[in-house]
Amino acid sequence: MKQLRQRALIAACGLFAMLALGPPSAEAADKIQLTIANGIAPTIPTNWWFQDFIGPKLKEYSKGQIEPNVQVNGTLCSEHKCVEQAKLGQIDIGSVSAGNIGAFGPTFDILNLPYIFKDDASAEKLINGWLGDELAKRAEAEMGLHVIAIIPSYSFRNVDNSKREIRVPSDMKGIKFRVTKTAVESALIHGWGGIPVPYDWDQLYGGLQTGIVNGMYIPDAYVAAQRFYEVTKYITETGGGWNAHIIFMGKKRYDGLPVAAKQVIDKIGAEIKASSFRIDREWMDRQNKLLQGKVQVYNPTSSELQLWYAGAPPAWAVMKGRYDSKLVRRALSEQGQAQLIKKLEAAGAL
Repeated sequence: MKQLRQRALIAACGLFAMLALGPPSAEAADKIQLTIANGIAPTIPTNWWFQDFIGPKLKEYSKGQIEPNVQVNGTLCSEHKCVEQAKLGQIDIGSVSAGNIGAFGPTFDILNLPYIFKDDASAEKLINGWLGDELAKRAEAEMGLHVIAIIPSYSFRNVDNSKREIRVPSDMKGIKFRVTKTAVESALIHGWGGIPVPYDWDQLYGGLQTGIVNGMYIPDAYVAAQRFYEVTKYITETGGGWNAHIIFMGKKRYDGLPVAAKQVIDKIGAEIKASSFRIDREWMDRQNKLLQGKVQVYNPTSSELQLWYAGAPPAWAVMKGRYDSKLVRRALSEQGQAQLIKKLEAAGAL
């Protein structure tokens, strides 16, 4: 009997509290919290997109109904771990390089193929056109990811090292180069004569200091942005690999959002798409100026460049089966790359 009276008293207190406080407001009930995270340093434009654009715009365009929790610079995840955490529902929006997303499937491997893009203008036209749309569709089916935007990240990769000036591929012999988690980059570095070493991005500076690796294949602006010029003094302007970042959500998370929230995310994605190449150029110009006087840059002659280009078809051949030949042919044809197509065919890559 005593227990019944106690339960009745507790229930009554709860009822009085509810009457005093009133029901939760519709506004509070409708709030959506989105955690957006990346492993990118503040000196990289992807970080700016997250912290200064996506975060504030989520709140602004939703009129406060979306509450963004912005975690950048590796506080919650780094590179491919952001993908894992998005798929597990631990974060909502993340980013990853096209090189490191390859662990989850081959959709974006086409972006890593050396010399797939003739120049930045060609990349912009294709990424913001049919190719980007096709990759987004395939990422949903293959990876369970909803692509918000595919953006450039400091343009084309070049060969950097701490040992000596490199003019032609054979000069790379015996030098250990850090590579991303994509087979094409390992094949390219190996074909050029270097030693490819898969190595985590967030440990790269220390790896260069200790000699675990002697160089890397990254855009020049990254050398400035990460202060790699302190441990790598030589850059060779080879081009080849184009550096992309993918901004994404888990498909299940995106599909489960209210229509209004999806519209906000889609609007943000469209705005990123419209200006990402311009923003990237502006950031790249600023970073490259910081390299002046800090590194020794070598620009290969026309005949030397042909030796670098010759390393592309064998690297493509290694990746055959991980990219759609029809997409590749269309992309190269639209850029007037008939000669490259012939060389790829001769190498068995197409």
